[in-house]
Amino acid sequence: MKSISKLFYLSLFLIVFISCQKELIEVIQPLEGEALKANAVVTTLVKQTAAKDGSKDNIIDKASCLNVQLPVTVVVNGLEIIIDSEADYEVIESIFDEFDDDMDKLDILFPMVVILSDYTEVEIHNMGELESYRANCGGENEMDDDIECLDFVYPITLSIYDTANQLVENVSIEDDMHFYKLIDHIEDYHVVVVNFPIDVVLYDGTLKTIENMEALEYAIETVKGMCDEDDDNDYEDDDCMNCTQNQTTELLLSCSWSIDKLEIDGVNNTEQYSNFIFTFFEDGTLKAELNGNFDTGTWEVSHSEEGMGMSGHQGVFIDIKMDYLADFSFKWALYEIENNNELDLRFGNNRLEMEKNCIDEKVSLVNILNEGSWLVANFTNKGETSTSTFNDFVIDFKEDFTATATKGNDIIQGTWGVIYDSGKMKLQLGFGDTIPFNIFNNAWNVIDVKDKRVEVNLHHEGMDVMSKLVFERF
Repeated sequence: MKSISKLFYLSLFLIVFISCQKELIEVIQPLEGEALKANAVVTTLVKQTAAKDGSKDNIIDKASCLNVQLPVTVVVNGLEIIIDSEADYEVIESIFDEFDDDMDKLDILFPMVVILSDYTEVEIHNMGELESYRANCGGENEMDDDIECLDFVYPITLSIYDTANQLVENVSIEDDMHFYKLIDHIEDYHVVVVNFPIDVVLYDGTLKTIENMEALEYAIETVKGMCDEDDDNDYEDDDCMNCTQNQTTELLLSCSWSIDKLEIDGVNNTEQYSNFIFTFFEDGTLKAELNGNFDTGTWEVSHSEEGMGMSGHQGVFIDIKMDYLADFSFKWALYEIENNNELDLRFGNNRLEMEKNCIDEKVSLVNILNEGSWLVANFTNKGETSTSTFNDFVIDFKEDFTATATKGNDIIQGTWGVIYDSGKMKLQLGFGDTIPFNIFNNAWNVIDVKDKRVEVNLHHEGMDVMSKLVFERF
């Protein structure tokens, strides 16, 4: 297809040619509300929407206003890779994510070509030249001129008139580049009319029909700040776009969690928290444990369809508030769930990566129950306290996963175990039909584990109340 600049000059030529031939041209009065005019607000918005988005390849050039022309060869952590499609950006990210304790490095093999936001192509010969162009872009996640929350559906037909309102030419626009270049050449003495209706696609996939220029301006202005434009220097920071609130809640409740990475304002604080164990409870409370010492807090999972937070993130958020650990007290945006056992959370320049600690947690509970003898310190059966029923019973949880409850000459035999059911750690108790311990026969949700205290509970289907069981070692 001919470039728009050629069409523009061809249009000027046609005006002169037609004038010289003195041919009769039908005079058509274009509708004022359908014209794109130089320096008009709607014209600027349309131009920003059609501008070249440079954020997709930030993992290579770290610049949201530049787009690397493919193919390009890069060296990622010593491995040379030819990047010839956008899918290869994920290969780079996978190499970066393979290890958390290494220094990730990407080198570009020059020369390469970059495409600017106005679709100008520039050959870059070294890092110094790239830096000079990169300096014209905003920083990571900073607001930039291009609008990515709305896309035009092509083709779009435009009618170009001269200053006498004579129709010079109808132009069919097929893509953003040609639309941008046409608008970039609009001058005050030309009238470019959009032949409505046209269709646009919003950031959430909604197809919207636009009937006139006023509606177009309103649509772009309304949505331009409502989506995450993925201006991070990684690839597809919306890895968790399809994650749900329920999925995230169930995952957090399934195990305790340890800290793989914690960066606050660019400072790596991982080491000081590497031995902490975080446990999320169903009542919205949170416990952080280190060597028997605890800090408590609250947590809440939410979901937003609109861009929120410092990076304009859409999707799932985990709001953590700790009593004393300020480094964790943010409304974290969930960026990735990896292998259903790792969470990647972000808040501005802060990053928190957490990993399930199920195995250690299970071993810890088994070892704790194996040690010493235990009493029933509290038993609430469907909301009614029945602790006294078990007074004076001494319970031993043995290494072969048998259990005995002894009171004088009465010995009740049973079994026990620590299992995971639907991702949740549970204490499995079985005492057969022997009263009163038969009421314990079930898989109890593990709520709290200390050296001398274990708390479990049980939700009863169709009931608002629950049963609670607390063992204490003496």
